[in-house]
Parts: sequence; structure tokens; C-alpha cells
Amino acid sequence: MENGQKKISELFDGRKIFNIPKYQRAYAWEKQQLKDFVEDIENQRPDRSYFFGTILFQAQPRDQGFEIIDIVDGQQRITTLIIFMKLLLAKACNNVQMLKDTYIQIYSRYKLRVLDTDNDFFTSYILQDNRPAVSQVYTPSQRRLLEAKDFLSRSIEARSDKIEKFIDTIENMKVLTYSVEDKAEATLIFETTNDRGKSLTSLEKTKSFLMQKSYIVSNNPEPDLNILQERFSEIYRNYEEIESRVDEDSILQYHFIAFEEWKNKSEYQKSVQMIKQKVNQLVDLEDKAEVWRFIDKYSRKLKESFEIVRTLFTSRESYLLDIFSLSRPATFYPLLIKTYGLDNSDGKDNFKRVAQLVEIICFRLSIIGSRADKGREFLYGLARDFTGNFQQLIRKLRSFITSNCSDFAFERDLKSPTFHSDVNLNDQRYLFWKYENYLRDRNGYPDMSYDEFTNAKPRSKLSLEHIIPQNPKESKVVVDDSILSTTDFESQEFKENYLHSIGNLTIDPLSANASKSNQDFVHKNQRYFLRSPLIAQNELSDFLNDETGQWDTVSIFNRANRILKFAMAHWNHQGI
Repeated sequence: MENGQKKISELFDGRKIFNIPKYQRAYAWEKQQLKDFVEDIENQRPDRSYFFGTILFQAQPRDQGFEIIDIVDGQQRITTLIIFMKLLLAKACNNVQMLKDTYIQIYSRYKLRVLDTDNDFFTSYILQDNRPAVSQVYTPSQRRLLEAKDFLSRSIEARSDKIEKFIDTIENMKVLTYSVEDKAEATLIFETTNDRGKSLTSLEKTKSFLMQKSYIVSNNPEPDLNILQERFSEIYRNYEEIESRVDEDSILQYHFIAFEEWKNKSEYQKSVQMIKQKVNQLVDLEDKAEVWRFIDKYSRKLKESFEIVRTLFTSRESYLLDIFSLSRPATFYPLLIKTYGLDNSDGKDNFKRVAQLVEIICFRLSIIGSRADKGREFLYGLARDFTGNFQQLIRKLRSFITSNCSDFAFERDLKSPTFHSDVNLNDQRYLFWKYENYLRDRNGYPDMSYDEFTNAKPRSKLSLEHIIPQNPKESKVVVDDSILSTTDFESQEFKENYLHSIGNLTIDPLSANASKSNQDFVHKNQRYFLRSPLIAQNELSDFLNDETGQWDTVSIFNRANRILKFAMAHWNHQGI
């Protein structure tokens, strides 16, 4: 392919098949980039040339008479353009077959081949008119491809009078192409290029930087660049499985914290700059072998870190699901990555002990209301300095608990009369989820699963129910053997000392919570609690005051003590 400026119609004309190399990330455009794409085309003046940007290509060997062209940079734009043109041609009147041959499919070959994991989906459901079931959308990039098709389709429907104008604008818009001879030449250009509409991530910048430096120091760069491309291809594939759970640049930073040298917060917060500085220093020393050794080790370990993070986030091990159910676990990700990778014991038993202590620390810190960054630099330092001595690490984690979230502080804040106001709602739900499963275990029933706990459906999502309501209807409550009227029940004394105590709280599905409204305990118990599938609600009648037969402050106090006793035993770090 000749370099230079040309019309899009010239770029696509002929027997060209565009291919997205496996080292590229999958389709990533979302609503904002799609909106900009459509508006750019719509607002283009007919007397002005529309510049589509620069596309970087690498020619591959011909295949059965077709030119095979790798898209080194510009794949997001090219993919979106082909989807848009496909939808336009479905409603166009003129030259439809000729344009389909140019932009969509020539003979039996589609003009664009995306990554292998998405290519069948792309041809079957994006370029053809089939509609996938929800169960047939397997990857985030497939979801984004489908969302792009739907968004672009709606955009065309809203501008049905502009279809021919859109096609004409696309056919005549200008693109600057540059075709490289090999991967080595591509590295000289890629770092300064970018898909219009979505900035490069730190991970992408790191990839291009490492490739560029490898090219500079290598006498035969092609094998080294192949290694880097293979590794980043695996990084992208691993990340795509978990991208809804964690940001890729965060994993990049966690890896730096766990495996690289740093002295303080200012260094690990600019981890990409620190890696560039390290490599550039080695380049300045003109020790080419050492530059490649560093890049080789760094990229290999980075690939392993992404593999570990994917393994952790897709695991169904209960001790890991517990961590991900809580607030604050991000502080521990470097330590979890490092310890998982260095644990060679059967069944990762050493790592499991570390993870159990992490869960205890996360929950205790949430209950005592400490800052989210409590002990962060110390914990990051533990990850950086850990070399495999699990017994020493476990002692340090236990010491951290004693210093930062002790038994005394944990018990004090569990007993707090303002518990409900002070503790993150998700962590309150977590406490009562674990208490529910404690009761189920004692009674021989299956646990409430992680999926049930994290269920986000509007009606069945778990909420917190005040057993004596915050805004009660006409009811009575006993305090120190005296029956209080509703007015006394709403007194400041009761609200300050009992209303928001753990003894007056329980988990409840949102729909059931709404049904109970502000009814008194007798109504709730007879209509709901006794019939509930939750044992934590069934057992409430066990706490009725023996003397009055009422649910009162004695009931709240006694139930709080039982939950407290459970919590102190369950989140006890001494036995781990």
C-alpha cells in the first residue's frame, strides 16, 4: 500500500482485507466516542475536506489474491466506520452492491477481520443481520460492538434524510496512511500516534515505550518485539475478562508496587514515569544487554500479574469472594498479587491464610471507621519487600491488626449505639450476611451464596431493616419495664441508645423491607419475620422479653450481644 493522503474510498477499493493483529486490544469505543464519530460526519461542510486521521498499516503476505493489511494504529476508527457503512447501506438506494463490495464483503471475504475471540461474533451479529441472545455475548468487546451497532443504528434512524449525504461524506473524506515494513519500524511511530476519540491508557503507553526502546537497543529487534507483542496480547486478553471489576492502569500500578523499587508515595504514584526513567538510565549507560534484560523481566512479570489478577477475580473461592464483597480491598491488591505468585504450597494454603487476614483487616477497618488509606504505605511496603517468608508476613499482618484495628476498637464500635449511622451500608450488609450464614450452619442449612449477597436486582437486593422502625406507626415499646407510648418511642433517648444498634438491625430484601413499611414488631413478626427464609429474622422472637413478651430494649441489648459474640469469634485473627 502506498503511503500518503487518499480518500477513504481509495483506501478500501480493491481486494484488500484489513486485519487487527492479536497484540492489539479489542474494540473499546463507547457512547461518547461513537457520538463524536457521528457528529463529525454529520457536521462536515460539503465544500470542506474531512480529515479522518492517520492510519498506520503493515502489509502481510497475500492470501489467495487478496492483500492482507494489519492495522497497527487506527483499528477503533476503521471498525466503527465499517459498522456505520454497513448500517447506511441497509437503507441506501444507490450503488449499494458496489459499496458493499468496497467496504463490507468482497466475494466470500469480509473486508475486516477483528481479533480471533470476537471475529465470529463480528461477522455473525454485526455485519450480518442476526441478533445474539444475551448468553451469546461472551466478552466486553462483543458487548461494545453490539452497543456500537445499536447506537449507530439509532443515529441513522434519527437522520434518515441524510443517508446519501453520509455515504458521500465517508467516500470523500481524507485519510493519511503510512505503511511500515516490519514491527520494528512500527515501534518508531506508534508511541506518537493514537486512535482519535479515546486517549491511550498508561498500559498502552508502557507497551509502545518498551517496544520502542527494545528496537533502539537490539541488533535484531524482530524476535524481541515479537516477544513483547505476544505478552501484551495475553495481557489484553486476561484483562478483558475482568475489566468491569478493576481498571487496567490500576493493575499496572499494583504490579509496580509489588515488584519494583520505590521509596515513597510520590514514586509509586507515578509508576509509569519511574519505569521509563529506569529504562532510559540503562540506555544512557549503553548497556544494551541490560536494557533488554530489564524489559524482558518487567514485561514477563507484568503479564504474570495480569494473569494472577484475572485468576483472583474469577475465582469462586469463598475467602476471595469475601474480600471482594468488602470496602477497602484495593490497598491489599499488590500484596495479594505478590503472595499468590510466590506461594508454591499445595492448594495455595499460605496465600489463603494471607487472604483471610486481609479480609479481617478490611472488615475491622470498615467497622472502626478509619480512613480508607489507613496503613497503605506500610502495606504496600510489605508487598514490595515480601520474598516468600509467609510466617514472617503473617506475624506482621497480625501486628498490623493489633496496632490499627484491635479487638478493643472493633468491639467498641460494634457495640456503638450509632452503628447504623457510622458504618458503610455495604459493610453492614456484609456483617449480617455472615451472621445469617453462621445461623444456617448451626441449623444445618445451606449458606446464602455470594451471588445472593451481591444480587443487585431492585426487588431482591439485600437492604438493612430496622426491627423497630425509624418512623414508627402507632406502637409500644418497653424500656426498663415501663411501657412507652409512640411519643416516648420517638424520644431522643431511644434514638440515641437503641434505634441504630446492631441489635435492632437485620438484612432484608428490598421488596420485603418496603412491604413492612413502618409497622410495629408484632405486625412484622407475625406477617413477615416468622415466615421469612432468613433465619436471622426467624430467631427474633427468641429475644422477646420473658417478663413482658415484647420486643423491647432488653431484646435489642441481648441480640446485640449475641451478634457481637459471633463477630468477635468470626473475625478473630489469632487462629490463622
